[in-house]
Amino acid sequence: MLRAGEPVPADAWQSRKARDLVKILLARRGAPAARETLIDQLWPDEPPAKCANRLSVALSTVRAVFDPERHFPPGHFVAADKFSFVLRNITLDFEVFLAAARDAQAAYHRNDPDAVRMLVLAETLYTGDFLAEDRYEDWAVAVREQLKAKYLSLVRVLARAAVHTGDYDSAETYALRALERDAFDEQAHLTLVRALSAAGRHGQARQRYRAYVTKMCEIDVVPAAFDHRTL
Repeated sequence: MLRAGEPVPADAWQSRKARDLVKILLARRGAPAARETLIDQLWPDEPPAKCANRLSVALSTVRAVFDPERHFPPGHFVAADKFSFVLRNITLDFEVFLAAARDAQAAYHRNDPDAVRMLVLAETLYTGDFLAEDRYEDWAVAVREQLKAKYLSLVRVLARAAVHTGDYDSAETYALRALERDAFDEQAHLTLVRALSAAGRHGQARQRYRAYVTKMCEIDVVPAAFDHRTL
């Protein structure tokens, strides 16, 4: 998290629950979160009636972290009423990535000459799995999966575009990035095999094809036939 362009130091947070509150609100993507829902997610094993004050304390901590000099009204960054909380006036890096990816892919599909540059820029904006440290929290899953899916679609397009222009090294790089995120991505496997074969690296192409077949068999998918002319 950045505040005035600088990372917020770890010791600025006085409680883990305050940080978790921010994370849950981030996952809401600008939608309000009911107080009852927040209490249940932050203190799932405790009686809700005993946690209302804790939630207020966590809110005060978050506001102090966001605006320690109190330049803005209390609700400027986290608006709250008796029903819900919502983040405001905050730039979310994953929303910037999603917007850039959508614009780049739209440009590519309409054959915009600047599309590949836009795709490359959008790919650099992906910062990895959303809240990877909270992998088992249900409230983080939807955003994490959406971002991952968008990133995979982006690098697939980049890999195909690189093959089309004969830039087989870049095609390999982007296909491998897709496979790092999803080892069962059939399209990435086939693009990688095609790039290696087109580059004359036939031994590696066959090795990668065998790896592709193994992965497809694990999920009961019939592999495509190996043919460097059509893959």
